[in-house]
Amino acid sequence: MPAFAIYRLRFRSPLHIGERGVGLEVTRTHVPADTLFGAICSAWRELYGVAALQRDVLDWFTEGDVGTEPFFLTSAFPYAGDVRFFPKPIGRLAGVTIAEGDEKAFKRVRFVSERLFAAIISGEPIAFRRTSCITGETVWVTEEEKAHLVEWTDDASGDILLWRTAVVPRVTLDRLTAASEIWHFGEVLFAEGVGLWFAVEFNRDHGHELQRRFDAVLRALGDMGLGGERGAGRGSFAVEGPSGEPLPGSAGAARFVTLSPLCPKNVAELDRLTGQGAAYELMPRRGWVTSPEAAHLRRKTVWMFAEGSVFAAAPAPRAGRLVNVKPDVCPHDVWRYGYAFPVSMAASARASGP
Repeated sequence: MPAFAIYRLRFRSPLHIGERGVGLEVTRTHVPADTLFGAICSAWRELYGVAALQRDVLDWFTEGDVGTEPFFLTSAFPYAGDVRFFPKPIGRLAGVTIAEGDEKAFKRVRFVSERLFAAIISGEPIAFRRTSCITGETVWVTEEEKAHLVEWTDDASGDILLWRTAVVPRVTLDRLTAASEIWHFGEVLFAEGVGLWFAVEFNRDHGHELQRRFDAVLRALGDMGLGGERGAGRGSFAVEGPSGEPLPGSAGAARFVTLSPLCPKNVAELDRLTGQGAAYELMPRRGWVTSPEAAHLRRKTVWMFAEGSVFAAAPAPRAGRLVNVKPDVCPHDVWRYGYAFPVSMAASARASGP
């Protein structure tokens, strides 16, 4: 298996990543790749300037030939100690048997440990039990891993809690009347030794300078903050890595599961991906422009396939594209990252729609 550059983000403050819905009360517990890419581009611009961002990154994606893209990245998923977590593949998985009465618990699972993820995509027989879940039954681990993670046991609930989500009250003042109004804000707080990891596949044709700049940008982003309410100190982190580590995968597979949100290049690619055996979730991606020239303009909405979606196509050529979500009155382009980060899936692990 090829080695990828693995980065770990250890958060120094609570994190807010907007979730689908109305308001700010809900937060994700991972960072989608398109959000991460946008934050990296903003920090690249801040550190090196607009021209450098275009030259080093954006022009290669939008004007370069296929294969010249500077890097591809996964979404950032949780880790605890030396255990990495992956999105649970979507659909009915052939090798997974579910104990009677645990069907609803299986649907609540959002992340699986790396060992379980590798077994699922390889089609190995594996049994799901509710008792193997932790962190509010949202994370599925092996019994051996559960014993290894026991240090994160919450005394009050007895559950192994790797993170907590909370809705905190905030107050805003009307600029004209000074009248106060309360609103609520969702945030996730990771336990000590728990954070987010993501993988990057660098294009070595660009030389080592590209990764050197990427590393510098990521460390600057840690001081700037990731996600919402950065001005209030949310989302700051320290970077560990990169380390060269492999990811699970099955060689020569004719299907794949994506570790990043995906927006197909065209209708032909969409048809190729969503053939028989595909199982996927669609999600709207929206948000706000953050550049100084167009702050507080809303980006155009684009629908994308969520992480964990399983596609009925070979992982190569790489699916996806950058999508221009520029508002009509915005003075510059606004790009949303929509490339797959494919992990090959064995035919014996075939998934079908839910």
